[in-house]
Amino acid sequence: MAILQVNDIYMGFSGETLFKEISFSVDEKDKIGIIGVNGAGKTTLIKLLLGLENSEINPATNERGTISKKSNLKVGYLAQNTQLNKENTVFNELMTVFNNLLEDYNRMQEINFLLTVDLDNFDKLMEELGEVSERYERHEGYSIEYKIKQILNGLNIPESLWTMKIGNLSGGQNSRVALAKILLEEPDLLILDEPTNHLDLTSIEWLEKILKDYNKAIILISHDVYFLDNVVNRVFEIEGKRLKDYKGNYTDFLIQKEAYLSGEVKAYEKEQDKIKKMEEFIRRYKAGVKSKQARGREKILNRMEKMENPVVTTQKIKLKFDINAQSVDLVLDIKNLSKTFEDKLLFKDLNLKVYRGERIGLIGKNGTGKSTLLKIINNLEKASSGEFKIGERVSIGYYDQNHQGLGLNNNIIEELMYYFTLSEEEARNICGAFLFREDDIYKKISSLSGGEKARVAFMKLMLEKPNFLILDEPTNHLDIYSREILMDALEDYPGTILVVSHDRNFLDTVVTKIYELKTDGVETFDGDYESYKQERDNIKVKNEEAAKSYEEQKKAKNRIASLEKKLVRLEEEIQKFEEEKEEVNKKYLLAGEKNDVDKLMSLQEELDNLDNKILEKYQEYEETEIELKSL
Repeated sequence: MAILQVNDIYMGFSGETLFKEISFSVDEKDKIGIIGVNGAGKTTLIKLLLGLENSEINPATNERGTISKKSNLKVGYLAQNTQLNKENTVFNELMTVFNNLLEDYNRMQEINFLLTVDLDNFDKLMEELGEVSERYERHEGYSIEYKIKQILNGLNIPESLWTMKIGNLSGGQNSRVALAKILLEEPDLLILDEPTNHLDLTSIEWLEKILKDYNKAIILISHDVYFLDNVVNRVFEIEGKRLKDYKGNYTDFLIQKEAYLSGEVKAYEKEQDKIKKMEEFIRRYKAGVKSKQARGREKILNRMEKMENPVVTTQKIKLKFDINAQSVDLVLDIKNLSKTFEDKLLFKDLNLKVYRGERIGLIGKNGTGKSTLLKIINNLEKASSGEFKIGERVSIGYYDQNHQGLGLNNNIIEELMYYFTLSEEEARNICGAFLFREDDIYKKISSLSGGEKARVAFMKLMLEKPNFLILDEPTNHLDIYSREILMDALEDYPGTILVVSHDRNFLDTVVTKIYELKTDGVETFDGDYESYKQERDNIKVKNEEAAKSYEEQKKAKNRIASLEKKLVRLEEEIQKFEEEKEEVNKKYLLAGEKNDVDKLMSLQEELDNLDNKILEKYQEYEETEIELKSL
């Protein structure tokens, strides 16, 4: 059943068409991924769906498209820029999701008190208490804190942050809290704009599972192809000012698009051949004996609805990394390196060597100091202890995910000509190769979007020609197509690479070795990310098998049997408490009819105790299930 319907939407931008003739419907359990180049209008389309912007009248039809939603549709939106109350603590901000339930709880307490003093309204209060209590239980009011803790742990938000004010969080922490909040809201339509930004690999994989199991509709913008493959069942591509709908995940989209283009190109070429022959006939016979036929064909040609070229030519950046000189064999040598930040240990006793030609992906949980390590190597941060040495003839090219190396007060062409010996014409040509044309080159760096700043940073890296690239989240702010160009350029790069990234497709394509950074050092895996994952899983299985002796296996078997029995017992106990609660509720109503205040207070206390017991049993049941699955 459709919960959202879009018909013939048109949108312009700066006097030009952004997109047109966009129509689609969203069903209750659709999981839709929107893709397209930066600037194609993905976020604008989302804003139209949310009513944050209005569509425009299509100049070709002089009509405005429509967007209709199912009545009472609950929509949740996670924007790239979050809006949270800076004065709330993290935990309290998430509690605001349940304000209605908290009001119900407070009202129940208030009614219980009023029942002892306002006997004139006794029946009315009893009726309201029944309604409020039923609503509170139906929406699982007794498990609010448990739900919040589950989400916080899943998104790797440590307990030390739970009591911290939102205003004191970093940008990445803020984004994770905003994501936690919207997941707790459980809207009918969940709209997410780049939800994997600021998440580590573990959290991304956790989020994938949550969204895959989400039993309502999702629309998301993402440039993470693995994420799209694992979550979505429809792909909307905005290309050539139009939206095309593909069934399946990202891999299915690639196959279908290739097949679609193959058929459309043949039809287009056939039509073009027909048009060419008609034009040739008209040109040859317009003034001759067959002029009547020629004029007839000219009318047909003018009335003919011609196909647009299905192959959309998208302008792409021209990126190629080269080196000025080759480095020595040992590019980087780190010995016993440690870093503590504000009394928090990031890592200690770190030892690693990087050799010429290696392509290393540095991964690890958020907060382990990956970006900090790159800054230490670039002398932008000091280590707490230990040392590192850069090899002879090593020239470093550093890409900072926050672009702190860019001169914010410079315009684009000034930034290039300040750092490199270039004529204005040479600088203009380079800017043009990175899609900065005409007046674009005079834009201040401070006014650029994240994607535009990334292009400027890559221009500078390319011109530097370093033999050791150190890259911190280089795919952030890049669309899928630009990521592919970057990956191709890095595959052809003859130097050494050390990169921090949470893009699994990027890691599988570019790197040949994985370093997993942990508090107590670094663990090394040969191969790409998929190989790392496989090896990690194999190690886990082998360790578990090696740790289990015959006796331990026997104990595990007995434990499984014991837990299974426990689950049965807990189900029976929950059922028993539920039945007891039903009987007490009957007594409660009877006491209400008799206006027996003492009895009512006694029974209310009994109901509260039963609610607590039922909640405890449910939590025990879930913990037992988790333990059982782990065995």
